[in-house]
Amino acid sequence: MAVVLVHGSFLGPWSWRDVVADLEGVGIACSVADLPSGFGGIRDAAGDLHDDAALVRELLDAAIEPVVLCGHSYGGAVITEAAAGHPAVRRLVYLCGAMPDAGQSLTDLAPPPAVELGAREAVRWRADGLLELTADSAREALFHDCSAARAEEAISLLRPSNPVVSGQGVQAAAWREVPATFVRGVADRMPELVSGSVRWNAVEVVELPTGHCPHWSRPDLVAALLAEL
Repeated sequence: MAVVLVHGSFLGPWSWRDVVADLEGVGIACSVADLPSGFGGIRDAAGDLHDDAALVRELLDAAIEPVVLCGHSYGGAVITEAAAGHPAVRRLVYLCGAMPDAGQSLTDLAPPPAVELGAREAVRWRADGLLELTADSAREALFHDCSAARAEEAISLLRPSNPVVSGQGVQAAAWREVPATFVRGVADRMPELVSGSVRWNAVEVVELPTGHCPHWSRPDLVAALLAEL
């Protein structure tokens, strides 16, 4: 089995660094997506959700063994579309990840502000139309369970994201056909973006003592879980 890892908005392949080191240390091959919706990705310009899913499918096409496909946060929506109908994928892992149904977007899944519990990501617009996550917001919403040094390292590596991805519906829902594990951070301050169509009795739920970015705050736990799967 191999592992393919997909980062969330504002993050990048760097966020999987220590998870990859642990997995490769026990002989598990890893591929890490660099999503084009993040400015600074592998394409010249920021792409959208469907570009992200297409890139992940390219990684799946290149896999020479069955894959555990893991998406963090927004990356959950990406793997939901990318894995649909793909024969390489044996399990989906939603790491505090969005789980939309076919046709649903992140905006569709977001709770109304009046009833929302948890944190909001505070962003600012750039002149080129992309969004940046503010440092204070990242510190409080994403990395509050990290050491100060670890949080500041992550904040220094954040990158802009294409805002269009939040309103785009996924074209298919792979979790309807592939076994799925949902990893919940018990100290996560962000709302869970999960479709009401998800049948929880068919999804394995794992809880970790972390916030929204377990792969950064406790990469050892995430790597151990992926290795077990």
